[in-house]
Amino acid sequence: MAPTDAGSAALATAVAVRRSIHQHPELSFEEHRTARLIREHLDRIGLPYRAGVAGTGVVATLDTGRPGPVTAFRADLDALPIAEETEQPFRSTVAGVMHACGHDMHTGILLGLAEQLAAEAGALTGTFVFVFQPGEEANGGAQRVIDAGGLSDAGVERIFALHVVPELPTGSIALRDGALTATDDEFEISVAGREAHSSQPELGVNAVSVAARIVTALDGLCATLSPFSVATLNVASVQGGEAVNVIPGDAQVRGMLRCVESADKILLRERLSTTADAVAASMGAQATVRIVEGFPPVVNDPDLTATIRVAAREVLDPEAQIVELDRPHLGSEDFAYYQQVVPGAMFMLGCERSGATGGGLHTATFDPDEGALAVGLAVFSAIAHQVNGVT
Repeated sequence: MAPTDAGSAALATAVAVRRSIHQHPELSFEEHRTARLIREHLDRIGLPYRAGVAGTGVVATLDTGRPGPVTAFRADLDALPIAEETEQPFRSTVAGVMHACGHDMHTGILLGLAEQLAAEAGALTGTFVFVFQPGEEANGGAQRVIDAGGLSDAGVERIFALHVVPELPTGSIALRDGALTATDDEFEISVAGREAHSSQPELGVNAVSVAARIVTALDGLCATLSPFSVATLNVASVQGGEAVNVIPGDAQVRGMLRCVESADKILLRERLSTTADAVAASMGAQATVRIVEGFPPVVNDPDLTATIRVAAREVLDPEAQIVELDRPHLGSEDFAYYQQVVPGAMFMLGCERSGATGGGLHTATFDPDEGALAVGLAVFSAIAHQVNGVT
């Protein structure tokens, strides 16, 4: 579908905003420049907004003046503490910080959507809410927006979002009914042994050796679940000891537990704790397990997912794919918190560079195809016309 004049202007905004944000990335809840840029564009197109939501968030509203539903779209603003290694002319100018998860793409698309719908308001009904959310990477931005009335104050009835993925060709999207992503609980196992000089091992309990045995034991835990379960348990860090001639008395094991079903998460948590306790006790040590609760899984509302499918078919090229995922993606997304308040749906937006290699999400070489901006904007716009169009 050829873009309208409003769509072309909106796409130009999306590209410009994305590049500006990419060049000046900001970490979670520090997105002050990003929020200012958003407010300046909203002022230009004449949309009212509430600033300072959850600290640095912005929630804008488009009231068409006609009765109808209240539909929200959401984008996240924050970058990651990663040093960029791409050759883009607009690469990050902030040392050790980059948009390695595509939130700059999301923000550009949403601001372009606000501009396009404002220009097309005569063909729409009801109200649109544009949620520019801080702190998605900090385990709590969405919930803070909710607690601050970001949805309830506007009377939001449904919400949509997207997330770029470099594993999918540009021009395509992926989605599924029900669970789309996983939980992401962090765990830390503190091992308490007994320090001693290495010349007298009988006086000590080597906490690093205990930690190593625990890591080996944890590797088999997912095999205790049903073969139909979707879950991973990975150790990412083992730390302990400083001097080469001292048996360490303390060590830490850190990692992440990802599940789709809450029953699997509860079971793995219990088995992780009992395994660590048993291994440590068998070696004369103690283990203390701490779990940091992560995001719940994104669970798509079937009716809203159907709306996305219809909208995508209207605007995607005939050769493009609407990929129906057989199983959830094991990444996590705090969009799930919004779905606990109102029905919501998210889709994956392909951003793979044709014939080029680039890093994945959360890597220093992540370099999405900007052609995905036009696709995301077109699908979002088609969704808006599906749910709030004049009939």
